[in-house]
Amino acid sequence: MDETPRPLDDIRREIDALDHRIHDALMARAALVASVRRAKGTGGAILRPGREAAVLRRLVARHHGDMDPSVVVRIWREIMTASSRQQGAFSVAVASAAAGGAGIELARDHFGMLTALQPSSSIAQAIRAVTENRAQVALVPLAEDMPDDPWWRSLGTGPEPRLVVIARLPFARDHRAGAALLVGRQDFDPSGEDRGFVIAETRAEISQARLRVALEKHGLAVTGFPASIDDPGGGSLQLVEVATYVEPGDPRLAAAAAEAAEHASLRVAGGYAVPLDLPRG
Repeated sequence: MDETPRPLDDIRREIDALDHRIHDALMARAALVASVRRAKGTGGAILRPGREAAVLRRLVARHHGDMDPSVVVRIWREIMTASSRQQGAFSVAVASAAAGGAGIELARDHFGMLTALQPSSSIAQAIRAVTENRAQVALVPLAEDMPDDPWWRSLGTGPEPRLVVIARLPFARDHRAGAALLVGRQDFDPSGEDRGFVIAETRAEISQARLRVALEKHGLAVTGFPASIDDPGGGSLQLVEVATYVEPGDPRLAAAAAEAAEHASLRVAGGYAVPLDLPRG
């Protein structure tokens, strides 16, 4: 086999030609995104975190060679967020407590340098930006990180589209610098491998063990209880994480609620795509 080094000028010309083909593909992709925007018309969700997660899983699974897969994730995160901005005004309200105070950094890592971020002094302010249509999504702390601020208690209530959890960041675990949740007023976008959140509301306190038994009896495996509000004599709210996303109206919710306690109810509070474990070189 001839191992004579190729002339540098030849290699550079080939790289230039590849750059042009990559650029052509990006322009073709942008044209398709414009077609998507016209097909959806107004009112469709700009952000599709489930589809984005599925795309990244597929690309990382097929990736090989000398380039670190985290670079592929970074490139496609910029491409996908640019596509979101192409479809309409897009901004993210970031609660100051998100990701242990590193919410802006986490949002920049996920949404890129060109996405408008709205720093918010409180979780309530960030969520209000979404409900008042001043931001499309809000980045807020994990419920378990803020036990004294039950910001999650109103998830899944009110007029459609309801406020729900739609993603957990960072999606690629290799980028971890603190974690946070994205909430938005849009339908949950499944990725094919998701966790779900439900809120259990009862008129009297109920143990997590009893609630777990009721849920798992009806096929809803519990992976955790991130937060709860107990009011002695006044009932309780519990945020429950389950192993798969549950659609609103799933009959298992009503059956599990009836099993758990008298006058109990379970409502869907969203979910998130299971984070991607990047292979390490």
